[in-house]
Amino acid sequence: MWLIKGKETPVNAGTFMTHNGTGGLYYIFNLNNYDTIAITLEPDAHGVMPRGKPVLAAALVKS
Repeated sequence: MWLIKGKETPVNAGTFMTHNGTGGLYYIFNLNNYDTIAITLEPDAHGVMPRGKPVLAAALVKS
């Protein structure tokens, strides 16, 4: 999972495994520091930049 602010370098927000199409990750961060969340299929958990296929990207919106 990646957290992104504008055109800045994505921040690695952790990895998670899915099981039967479901998965979850609990992460606390300052919503003011990011505006987008993205999930990619990575070859391993050691990347500092996205290297895998993107599967989801969404805007983070304050409620």
